[in-house]
Amino acid sequence: MVEEQVPMLAEKRRAEWLATLSACCGATGDVTLTDSAMIILFAATMGASDMFSMLTTSLLPLFNGLCIIPMAWLAIRLGNKRIIVVLSALSVVAYLLIVLSPQFGRGAAPVLILMMILFALFHAGYVAGWFPLLDSFLAPERRSAYLSRMRFSWQISSAAFLFVVGALIGKNPPLWKLQLALFAGALAFCGRALAISRIPTFPTEREGHPRFREGLLAALANKPLAGYSVYMFVLNLAAYGTLPLVTLHLKRALHAPDNVTVIISAVTLVGMLIGSLCAGRIINRWGIKATLLAAHAMYAVINLGLFLIGTGTPVTYLLVGVLVFLYSFVFASSSIASTSEMMALATPGNKTMAMAFFGTFYYTGSGLSRLMSSIVLGSGILASEWRIGSVTFCHFQSLFLIYAVAVAFAAMLLVVVPAVFPKGEYLYDGH
Repeated sequence: MVEEQVPMLAEKRRAEWLATLSACCGATGDVTLTDSAMIILFAATMGASDMFSMLTTSLLPLFNGLCIIPMAWLAIRLGNKRIIVVLSALSVVAYLLIVLSPQFGRGAAPVLILMMILFALFHAGYVAGWFPLLDSFLAPERRSAYLSRMRFSWQISSAAFLFVVGALIGKNPPLWKLQLALFAGALAFCGRALAISRIPTFPTEREGHPRFREGLLAALANKPLAGYSVYMFVLNLAAYGTLPLVTLHLKRALHAPDNVTVIISAVTLVGMLIGSLCAGRIINRWGIKATLLAAHAMYAVINLGLFLIGTGTPVTYLLVGVLVFLYSFVFASSSIASTSEMMALATPGNKTMAMAFFGTFYYTGSGLSRLMSSIVLGSGILASEWRIGSVTFCHFQSLFLIYAVAVAFAAMLLVVVPAVFPKGEYLYDGH
Protein backbone atom coordinates (compact mmCIF):
# COMPACT_ATOMS: atom_id res chain seq x y z
CA MET A 1 0.00 0.00 0.00
CA VAL A 2 2.85 2.36 0.91
CA GLU A 3 4.62 1.48 -2.35
CA GLU A 4 1.49 2.55 -4.28
CA GLN A 5 1.26 5.85 -2.40
CA VAL A 6 4.85 6.94 -3.14
CA PRO A 7 4.41 7.13 -6.96
CA MET A 8 1.05 8.88 -6.46
CA LEU A 9 2.71 11.45 -4.16
CA ALA A 10 5.47 12.03 -6.71
CA GLU A 11 2.87 12.53 -9.46
CA LYS A 12 1.03 15.06 -7.30
CA ARG A 13 4.23 17.01 -6.67
CA ARG A 14 4.89 16.99 -10.42
CA ALA A 15 1.36 18.27 -10.99
CA GLU A 16 1.98 21.09 -8.50
CA TRP A 17 5.15 22.09 -10.37
CA LEU A 18 3.41 22.05 -13.76
CA ALA A 19 0.48 24.05 -12.36
CA THR A 20 2.91 26.65 -11.06
CA LEU A 21 4.68 26.79 -14.43
CA SER A 22 1.35 27.26 -16.23
CA ALA A 23 0.44 30.04 -13.79
CA CYS A 24 3.74 31.83 -14.43
CA CYS A 25 3.40 31.68 -18.21
CA GLY A 26 -0.29 32.50 -18.25
CA ALA A 27 -0.11 35.34 -15.73
CA THR A 28 2.86 37.02 -17.40
CA GLY A 29 0.78 37.44 -20.54
CA ASP A 30 -2.55 37.78 -18.76
CA VAL A 31 -1.50 40.52 -16.32
CA THR A 32 0.32 42.43 -19.05
CA LEU A 33 -2.82 42.52 -21.16
CA THR A 34 -5.58 42.97 -18.61
CA ASP A 35 -4.33 44.11 -15.22
CA SER A 36 -1.33 46.39 -15.69
CA ALA A 37 -0.69 49.85 -17.06
CA MET A 38 0.11 48.37 -20.48
CA ILE A 39 -3.43 48.01 -21.80
CA ILE A 40 -4.39 51.50 -20.55
CA LEU A 41 -1.33 53.04 -22.22
CA PHE A 42 -1.98 51.00 -25.36
CA ALA A 43 -5.60 52.19 -25.57
CA ALA A 44 -4.62 55.78 -24.76
CA THR A 45 -1.96 55.79 -27.49
CA MET A 46 -4.70 54.69 -29.90
CA GLY A 47 -6.64 57.81 -28.84
CA ALA A 48 -9.04 56.19 -26.35
CA SER A 49 -10.83 58.20 -23.64
CA ASP A 50 -10.45 57.61 -19.89
CA MET A 51 -13.79 55.79 -19.92
CA PHE A 52 -12.68 53.45 -22.74
CA SER A 53 -9.31 52.81 -21.07
CA MET A 54 -10.94 51.91 -17.73
CA LEU A 55 -13.50 49.77 -19.56
CA THR A 56 -10.76 47.55 -21.02
CA THR A 57 -9.64 46.63 -17.48
CA SER A 58 -13.20 45.67 -16.41
CA LEU A 59 -13.96 43.11 -19.13
CA LEU A 60 -11.93 40.17 -17.80
CA PRO A 61 -13.33 40.06 -14.24
CA LEU A 62 -16.83 41.00 -15.45
CA PHE A 63 -17.04 38.17 -17.98
CA ASN A 64 -15.48 35.78 -15.48
CA GLY A 65 -18.39 36.57 -13.17
CA LEU A 66 -21.10 36.39 -15.83
CA CYS A 67 -19.89 33.26 -17.62
CA ILE A 68 -18.15 31.12 -15.01
CA ILE A 69 -21.24 29.08 -14.03
CA PRO A 70 -22.15 27.95 -17.59
CA MET A 71 -18.44 27.37 -18.21
CA ALA A 72 -18.30 25.24 -15.05
CA TRP A 73 -21.18 23.12 -16.36
CA LEU A 74 -19.21 22.70 -19.60
CA ALA A 75 -16.07 21.82 -17.62
CA ILE A 76 -17.96 19.07 -15.75
CA ARG A 77 -19.03 17.53 -19.06
CA LEU A 78 -15.75 17.92 -20.97
CA GLY A 79 -13.21 17.72 -18.15
CA ASN A 80 -11.40 20.52 -16.37
CA LYS A 81 -8.03 19.96 -18.02
CA ARG A 82 -9.46 19.67 -21.53
CA ILE A 83 -11.49 22.88 -21.34
CA ILE A 84 -8.50 24.81 -19.97
CA VAL A 85 -6.19 23.65 -22.77
CA VAL A 86 -8.68 24.34 -25.58
CA LEU A 87 -9.79 27.76 -24.34
CA SER A 88 -6.23 28.85 -23.51
CA ALA A 89 -5.23 28.08 -27.10
CA LEU A 90 -8.17 30.17 -28.38
CA SER A 91 -7.15 32.95 -26.00
CA VAL A 92 -3.77 33.17 -27.74
CA VAL A 93 -5.55 33.93 -31.03
CA ALA A 94 -7.63 36.69 -29.41
CA TYR A 95 -4.49 38.07 -27.72
CA LEU A 96 -2.61 38.33 -31.03
CA LEU A 97 -5.55 40.10 -32.69
CA ILE A 98 -5.56 42.64 -29.83
CA VAL A 99 -1.90 43.31 -30.56
CA LEU A 100 -2.73 43.80 -34.25
CA SER A 101 -5.89 45.89 -33.66
CA PRO A 102 -4.25 49.26 -34.60
CA GLN A 103 -3.71 47.84 -38.11
CA PHE A 104 -7.50 47.80 -38.64
CA GLY A 105 -7.64 51.59 -39.01
CA ARG A 106 -11.09 52.96 -38.12
CA GLY A 107 -12.09 49.52 -36.92
CA ALA A 108 -9.25 49.42 -34.39
CA ALA A 109 -11.37 50.23 -31.32
CA PRO A 110 -14.19 47.75 -32.16
CA VAL A 111 -11.63 45.01 -32.88
CA LEU A 112 -9.84 45.76 -29.61
CA ILE A 113 -13.04 45.58 -27.55
CA LEU A 114 -14.37 42.50 -29.39
CA MET A 115 -11.11 40.57 -28.89
CA MET A 116 -10.93 41.67 -25.25
CA ILE A 117 -14.46 40.30 -24.78
CA LEU A 118 -13.54 36.99 -26.44
CA PHE A 119 -10.35 36.78 -24.37
CA ALA A 120 -12.42 37.40 -21.22
CA LEU A 121 -14.98 34.77 -22.27
CA PHE A 122 -12.27 32.15 -22.84
CA HIS A 123 -10.63 33.13 -19.55
CA ALA A 124 -13.91 32.40 -17.73
CA GLY A 125 -13.62 28.80 -18.90
CA TYR A 126 -10.05 28.67 -17.62
CA VAL A 127 -11.12 29.95 -14.18
CA ALA A 128 -14.05 27.50 -14.05
CA GLY A 129 -11.70 24.55 -14.53
CA TRP A 130 -8.63 25.85 -12.70
CA PHE A 131 -9.54 25.50 -9.01
CA PRO A 132 -11.30 22.12 -9.41
CA LEU A 133 -8.20 20.94 -11.30
CA LEU A 134 -6.01 22.08 -8.39
CA ASP A 135 -8.37 20.39 -5.95
CA SER A 136 -7.84 17.04 -7.71
CA PHE A 137 -4.22 16.82 -6.52
CA LEU A 138 -3.84 19.45 -3.77
CA ALA A 139 -4.40 18.16 -0.21
CA PRO A 140 -6.32 20.45 2.20
CA GLU A 141 -3.32 20.87 4.52
CA ARG A 142 -1.15 22.11 1.62
CA ARG A 143 -3.60 24.69 0.19
CA SER A 144 -2.55 27.93 1.86
CA ALA A 145 1.19 27.24 1.59
CA TYR A 146 1.00 26.03 -2.03
CA LEU A 147 -1.28 28.84 -3.20
CA SER A 148 1.08 31.29 -1.53
CA ARG A 149 4.14 29.86 -3.32
CA MET A 150 2.33 29.60 -6.64
CA ARG A 151 1.13 33.21 -6.52
CA PHE A 152 4.61 34.34 -5.51
CA SER A 153 6.04 32.55 -8.55
CA TRP A 154 3.65 34.00 -11.16
CA GLN A 155 3.78 37.45 -9.65
CA ILE A 156 7.59 37.59 -9.67
CA SER A 157 7.64 36.48 -13.32
CA SER A 158 5.01 39.10 -14.22
CA ALA A 159 6.75 41.84 -12.23
CA ALA A 160 10.12 41.05 -13.81
CA PHE A 161 8.54 41.22 -17.26
CA LEU A 162 6.91 44.61 -16.56
CA PHE A 163 10.11 46.04 -15.04
CA VAL A 164 11.98 45.11 -18.23
CA VAL A 165 9.20 46.60 -20.39
CA GLY A 166 9.17 49.79 -18.31
CA ALA A 167 12.93 50.15 -18.69
CA LEU A 168 12.83 49.61 -22.47
CA ILE A 169 9.81 51.56 -23.74
CA GLY A 170 10.95 55.06 -22.68
CA LYS A 171 8.96 58.05 -21.42
CA ASN A 172 6.67 58.44 -24.43
CA PRO A 173 6.73 55.14 -26.35
CA PRO A 174 5.37 54.97 -29.90
CA LEU A 175 2.55 52.53 -30.61
CA TRP A 176 4.83 49.94 -32.20
CA LYS A 177 6.84 49.59 -28.98
CA LEU A 178 3.69 48.91 -26.99
CA GLN A 179 2.60 46.37 -29.61
CA LEU A 180 5.98 44.65 -29.37
CA ALA A 181 5.69 44.46 -25.57
CA LEU A 182 2.20 42.97 -25.83
CA PHE A 183 3.39 40.50 -28.46
CA ALA A 184 6.10 39.31 -26.05
CA GLY A 185 3.36 38.85 -23.45
CA ALA A 186 1.35 36.77 -25.93
CA LEU A 187 4.32 34.49 -26.52
CA ALA A 188 4.72 33.92 -22.77
CA PHE A 189 0.99 33.25 -22.50
CA CYS A 190 1.33 30.24 -24.84
CA GLY A 191 3.05 28.32 -22.04
CA ARG A 192 -0.21 28.05 -20.05
CA ALA A 193 -1.85 25.49 -22.35
CA LEU A 194 1.41 23.58 -22.86
CA ALA A 195 2.02 23.13 -19.12
CA ILE A 196 -1.60 22.27 -18.27
CA SER A 197 -1.70 19.60 -20.99
CA ARG A 198 1.13 17.74 -19.21
CA ILE A 199 -0.53 17.61 -15.76
CA PRO A 200 -1.40 13.98 -14.89
CA THR A 201 -5.06 13.04 -14.43
CA PHE A 202 -6.00 12.00 -10.89
CA PRO A 203 -9.08 10.16 -9.62
CA THR A 204 -11.50 12.59 -7.99
CA GLU A 205 -14.93 12.47 -6.46
CA ARG A 206 -17.25 11.74 -9.32
CA GLU A 207 -19.51 14.67 -10.00
CA GLY A 208 -21.22 13.04 -12.95
CA HIS A 209 -23.07 15.22 -15.44
CA PRO A 210 -25.60 16.99 -13.23
CA ARG A 211 -28.19 19.22 -14.75
CA PHE A 212 -27.28 22.88 -14.73
CA ARG A 213 -30.19 23.76 -12.44
CA GLU A 214 -29.49 20.93 -9.96
CA GLY A 215 -25.83 21.83 -9.57
CA LEU A 216 -26.65 25.51 -9.13
CA LEU A 217 -29.37 24.83 -6.54
CA ALA A 218 -26.99 22.58 -4.60
CA ALA A 219 -24.43 25.41 -4.50
CA LEU A 220 -27.11 27.90 -3.47
CA ALA A 221 -28.22 25.58 -0.64
CA ASN A 222 -24.71 25.79 0.84
CA LYS A 223 -25.55 28.76 3.09
CA PRO A 224 -22.03 29.40 4.48
CA LEU A 225 -20.64 29.52 0.93
CA ALA A 226 -23.53 31.72 -0.26
CA GLY A 227 -23.00 34.21 2.57
CA TYR A 228 -19.27 34.32 1.94
CA SER A 229 -19.87 34.83 -1.78
CA VAL A 230 -22.14 37.84 -1.16
CA TYR A 231 -19.55 39.35 1.17
CA MET A 232 -16.77 38.99 -1.42
CA PHE A 233 -19.01 40.55 -4.09
CA VAL A 234 -19.50 43.68 -2.01
CA LEU A 235 -15.86 43.89 -0.90
CA ASN A 236 -14.54 43.57 -4.47
CA LEU A 237 -17.13 46.07 -5.69
CA ALA A 238 -15.62 48.53 -3.23
CA ALA A 239 -11.93 47.68 -3.57
CA TYR A 240 -11.14 46.32 -7.05
CA GLY A 241 -11.18 49.57 -9.03
CA THR A 242 -8.36 51.25 -7.13
CA LEU A 243 -5.27 49.97 -8.97
CA PRO A 244 -6.32 50.74 -12.58
CA LEU A 245 -7.60 54.12 -11.39
CA VAL A 246 -4.10 54.82 -10.04
CA THR A 247 -2.75 54.35 -13.58
CA LEU A 248 -5.22 56.87 -15.02
CA HIS A 249 -4.55 59.29 -12.16
CA LEU A 250 -0.80 59.06 -12.81
CA LYS A 251 -1.16 59.62 -16.55
CA ARG A 252 -3.93 62.24 -16.71
CA ALA A 253 -3.70 64.23 -13.46
CA LEU A 254 -0.15 63.72 -12.16
CA HIS A 255 1.37 63.68 -15.70
CA ALA A 256 3.79 60.85 -14.93
CA PRO A 257 6.00 59.61 -17.82
CA ASP A 258 4.76 56.35 -19.35
CA ASN A 259 7.80 54.36 -18.23
CA VAL A 260 7.27 55.55 -14.63
CA THR A 261 3.64 54.43 -14.87
CA VAL A 262 4.65 50.96 -16.11
CA ILE A 263 7.31 50.65 -13.39
CA ILE A 264 4.74 51.56 -10.71
CA SER A 265 2.50 48.90 -12.27
CA ALA A 266 5.38 46.45 -11.78
CA VAL A 267 5.74 47.63 -8.16
CA THR A 268 2.10 46.60 -7.73
CA LEU A 269 3.08 43.06 -8.71
CA VAL A 270 6.06 43.14 -6.35
CA GLY A 271 3.65 43.96 -3.55
CA MET A 272 1.47 41.06 -4.61
CA LEU A 273 4.33 38.59 -4.80
CA ILE A 274 5.64 39.54 -1.34
CA GLY A 275 2.07 39.42 -0.02
CA SER A 276 1.70 35.97 -1.57
CA LEU A 277 4.98 34.83 -0.05
CA CYS A 278 3.88 36.00 3.41
CA ALA A 279 0.21 35.06 3.12
CA GLY A 280 0.61 31.43 4.22
CA ARG A 281 2.45 32.49 7.37
CA ILE A 282 0.02 35.35 8.04
CA ILE A 283 -3.03 33.08 7.73
CA ASN A 284 -1.48 30.26 9.77
CA ARG A 285 -0.38 32.70 12.47
CA TRP A 286 -3.39 35.02 12.69
CA GLY A 287 -6.17 33.11 10.92
CA ILE A 288 -8.68 34.04 8.19
CA LYS A 289 -10.66 36.31 10.51
CA ALA A 290 -7.79 38.63 11.44
CA THR A 291 -6.53 38.66 7.84
CA LEU A 292 -9.88 39.86 6.50
CA LEU A 293 -10.33 42.47 9.24
CA ALA A 294 -6.85 43.88 8.57
CA ALA A 295 -7.55 43.95 4.82
CA HIS A 296 -10.64 46.11 5.35
CA ALA A 297 -8.75 48.63 7.44
CA MET A 298 -5.82 48.83 5.02
CA TYR A 299 -8.02 49.17 1.91
CA ALA A 300 -9.78 52.17 3.45
CA VAL A 301 -6.61 53.87 4.73
CA ILE A 302 -4.70 53.46 1.44
CA ASN A 303 -7.58 54.82 -0.64
CA LEU A 304 -7.68 57.84 1.69
CA GLY A 305 -3.93 58.26 1.17
CA LEU A 306 -4.35 58.22 -2.62
CA PHE A 307 -7.20 60.73 -2.28
CA LEU A 308 -4.75 63.21 -0.74
CA ILE A 309 -2.20 63.05 -3.61
CA GLY A 310 -2.97 65.77 -6.16
CA THR A 311 0.36 66.89 -7.61
CA GLY A 312 2.88 65.04 -9.76
CA THR A 313 6.49 65.21 -8.54
CA PRO A 314 9.22 62.57 -8.08
CA VAL A 315 8.33 62.50 -4.39
CA THR A 316 4.60 61.92 -5.01
CA TYR A 317 5.39 59.27 -7.65
CA LEU A 318 7.43 57.48 -4.99
CA LEU A 319 4.59 57.86 -2.48
CA VAL A 320 2.09 56.44 -4.97
CA GLY A 321 4.46 53.51 -5.51
CA VAL A 322 4.59 52.83 -1.76
CA LEU A 323 0.80 53.00 -1.44
CA VAL A 324 0.10 50.66 -4.37
CA PHE A 325 2.78 48.29 -3.02
CA LEU A 326 0.92 48.14 0.31
CA TYR A 327 -2.46 47.84 -1.42
CA SER A 328 -1.33 44.93 -3.56
CA PHE A 329 0.35 43.25 -0.56
CA VAL A 330 -2.97 43.35 1.29
CA PHE A 331 -4.87 42.27 -1.84
CA ALA A 332 -2.64 39.20 -2.31
CA SER A 333 -2.95 38.13 1.33
CA SER A 334 -6.74 38.53 1.40
CA SER A 335 -7.05 36.82 -2.00
CA ILE A 336 -5.24 33.71 -0.76
CA ALA A 337 -7.37 33.73 2.40
CA SER A 338 -10.46 34.01 0.18
CA THR A 339 -9.39 31.15 -2.09
CA SER A 340 -8.55 28.86 0.84
CA GLU A 341 -11.92 29.60 2.46
CA MET A 342 -13.78 29.02 -0.81
CA MET A 343 -12.10 25.63 -1.37
CA ALA A 344 -12.88 24.64 2.23
CA LEU A 345 -16.58 25.58 1.96
CA ALA A 346 -17.21 23.99 -1.48
CA THR A 347 -19.61 21.03 -1.33
CA PRO A 348 -17.98 17.62 -2.06
CA GLY A 349 -19.49 16.05 -5.18
CA ASN A 350 -20.43 19.47 -6.53
CA LYS A 351 -17.14 21.31 -6.18
CA THR A 352 -16.85 22.58 -9.75
CA MET A 353 -20.28 24.21 -9.61
CA ALA A 354 -19.82 25.39 -6.01
CA MET A 355 -16.53 27.10 -6.86
CA ALA A 356 -18.09 28.60 -9.98
CA PHE A 357 -20.98 29.90 -7.86
CA PHE A 358 -18.50 31.66 -5.59
CA GLY A 359 -16.55 32.89 -8.62
CA THR A 360 -19.68 34.48 -10.08
CA PHE A 361 -20.01 36.78 -7.08
CA TYR A 362 -16.26 37.33 -6.68
CA TYR A 363 -15.53 38.27 -10.29
CA THR A 364 -18.78 40.11 -10.97
CA GLY A 365 -18.05 42.40 -8.03
CA SER A 366 -14.53 42.96 -9.39
CA GLY A 367 -15.72 43.70 -12.92
CA LEU A 368 -18.56 45.97 -11.82
CA SER A 369 -16.16 47.96 -9.66
CA ARG A 370 -14.16 48.92 -12.74
CA LEU A 371 -17.16 49.16 -15.07
CA MET A 372 -19.00 51.53 -12.73
CA SER A 373 -15.84 53.61 -12.34
CA SER A 374 -15.59 53.75 -16.13
CA ILE A 375 -19.21 54.92 -16.41
CA VAL A 376 -18.70 57.53 -13.70
CA LEU A 377 -15.61 58.89 -15.47
CA GLY A 378 -17.39 58.99 -18.82
CA SER A 379 -20.64 60.50 -17.55
CA GLY A 380 -19.02 63.56 -16.03
CA ILE A 381 -21.17 63.39 -12.87
CA LEU A 382 -18.09 64.06 -10.75
CA ALA A 383 -16.73 67.61 -10.79
CA SER A 384 -13.45 67.78 -12.69
CA GLU A 385 -12.12 69.99 -9.87
CA TRP A 386 -13.32 70.96 -6.40
CA ARG A 387 -11.74 72.58 -3.37
CA ILE A 388 -11.42 72.28 0.37
CA GLY A 389 -9.93 75.61 1.40
CA SER A 390 -6.89 76.17 -0.79
CA VAL A 391 -6.49 72.49 -1.74
CA THR A 392 -7.81 71.38 -5.16
CA PHE A 393 -9.05 67.85 -5.82
CA CYS A 394 -9.83 66.18 -9.17
CA HIS A 395 -12.43 63.57 -10.14
CA PHE A 396 -9.90 60.72 -9.82
CA GLN A 397 -9.32 61.70 -6.19
CA SER A 398 -13.09 61.82 -5.65
CA LEU A 399 -13.31 58.19 -6.72
CA PHE A 400 -10.57 57.17 -4.26
CA LEU A 401 -12.63 58.79 -1.50
CA ILE A 402 -15.75 56.91 -2.66
CA TYR A 403 -13.79 53.64 -2.62
CA ALA A 404 -12.69 54.26 0.98
CA VAL A 405 -16.26 54.88 2.13
CA ALA A 406 -17.50 51.81 0.21
CA VAL A 407 -14.88 49.57 1.87
CA ALA A 408 -16.06 50.76 5.29
CA PHE A 409 -19.64 49.87 4.28
CA ALA A 410 -18.54 46.39 3.11
CA ALA A 411 -17.14 45.68 6.59
CA MET A 412 -20.71 45.43 7.89
CA LEU A 413 -21.14 42.22 5.85
CA LEU A 414 -18.41 40.45 7.81
CA VAL A 415 -21.27 39.07 9.92
CA VAL A 416 -22.07 36.57 7.12
CA VAL A 417 -18.48 35.28 6.81
CA PRO A 418 -18.18 31.84 8.52
CA ALA A 419 -14.53 32.40 9.47
CA VAL A 420 -15.41 35.64 11.27
CA PHE A 421 -18.80 34.80 12.82
CA PRO A 422 -19.40 31.02 12.60
CA LYS A 423 -23.05 30.07 13.03
CA GLY A 424 -24.23 26.51 13.55
CA GLU A 425 -22.63 23.42 12.05
CA TYR A 426 -21.52 23.21 8.44
CA LEU A 427 -19.14 21.14 6.32
CA TYR A 428 -15.66 22.68 6.33
CA ASP A 429 -12.92 20.86 4.40
CA GLY A 430 -9.99 22.88 5.71
CA HIS A 431 -6.76 22.45 7.63
